[in-house]
Amino acid sequence: MKNRRAIFLLLLANSISGVAQGISMLAIPWYFITMIHQEGLFTKIYFLVTSLSLVWGVYAGTLVDRYNRKNIFLAINVVGMVMLGGASLLGYVQGELPWVIVAIVFATTVFIYNIHFPTLYGFAQEITAKEDYGKVTSQLEVQGQLTWTISGGLGAMLLTGVSGHLNVFGMNVAVPFTLRPWTIYEIFTIDAVTYIIALILIWQIKSMSVAERTIDTDPLLKRIRTGMGYLKRHPVIFLFGNASLFIFLTIIVHSTLVNPIYVDHFLKQKGDVYALSDMVFSMGALLAGFITTRVFTQKRTISGLIGLSILAGVMYFVHVYNSVLPWYFLSYFVIGFCNAAGRVLRVTFLFSHIPNSVIGRTNSVFFVINVAMRLMLTGLFALPLFHQGINIIYANAVLGGICIVGGILIWMQKDDLEHMHIVK
Repeated sequence: MKNRRAIFLLLLANSISGVAQGISMLAIPWYFITMIHQEGLFTKIYFLVTSLSLVWGVYAGTLVDRYNRKNIFLAINVVGMVMLGGASLLGYVQGELPWVIVAIVFATTVFIYNIHFPTLYGFAQEITAKEDYGKVTSQLEVQGQLTWTISGGLGAMLLTGVSGHLNVFGMNVAVPFTLRPWTIYEIFTIDAVTYIIALILIWQIKSMSVAERTIDTDPLLKRIRTGMGYLKRHPVIFLFGNASLFIFLTIIVHSTLVNPIYVDHFLKQKGDVYALSDMVFSMGALLAGFITTRVFTQKRTISGLIGLSILAGVMYFVHVYNSVLPWYFLSYFVIGFCNAAGRVLRVTFLFSHIPNSVIGRTNSVFFVINVAMRLMLTGLFALPLFHQGINIIYANAVLGGICIVGGILIWMQKDDLEHMHIVK
């Protein structure tokens, strides 16, 4: 494999920073919903941050195609280090953090995600030989989900502490140690340190570009129109790129908004179950990372995505009727598998059918549409109906329906997708 060391450093840096980021993104929704009992406030914050992401997401995609991707990685790690380090320092000085600072950290992390992943995939495609696309996308998914698995397990302990026993997938298991719950600013400290480590690792990357890349120096609006123009000329890719993101769309909304309330209101459980659900989700995704390219060959990519979308939708409907923890964890495991396997198949397909010179801008179009749908779902789930009693279960029905619709849309274009020209 070409650029083996560069790819290894990229994966390692992404893994180390991903663990702490995952814990922070678990802790912040739980902090608002159960610690300061402001789930309505968090929904408004999430809506505002997602709205701003519409603008930032488009611009971020143009940056990925315009500038050196290694330098972009360095810049976002510096920003994360400064913001998270400053927030944690303030917490230590004051002994607590105002909710507005926690909200700013949440916004910063979301904005970093918005440019991090287009840069990650653009850089990976740039330094990876075409014959290794499937292998590298699987490795990206495996390392990404492994970090979320670890962060879910650590988050379960840090959010609620350990007092002689742990809740392991609904069973109380005795352990020979205790651990007090960590404060939100202590969790931010871990995140700040990992940004520093990732910065050092990325600095050491030295690689030669494998994919042909032409730097576009046109003005911002023209660069955005280039990405839109490409998708306009290839409407099948436009439909595929959006429909194949429907599972991911539901995951983002469910994990951030629906699941914390679902665990608290419907399952009547604590932070350990909430964090462990993320761990179980990632275990399913980790399995997908190992077997997806072996089970789904290039000829089965489209059929695989159709089946995975429908299966994920069915699992959301299990959440509507089930309150038994083992079944909750099992369904979340399957959803994690479907999401990760779908992402591997989707990214491999796009790598093979979109030139590297426009991959960032086309992804930014998909991102903006996905964010717009996220905003609509956030507005819908902010209605009082979903916050009364156990009515949050109906949000799962909506998300399940979206996954099934995504599978149907891909099925409608199956023949055209399977006969598309592969980019040289």
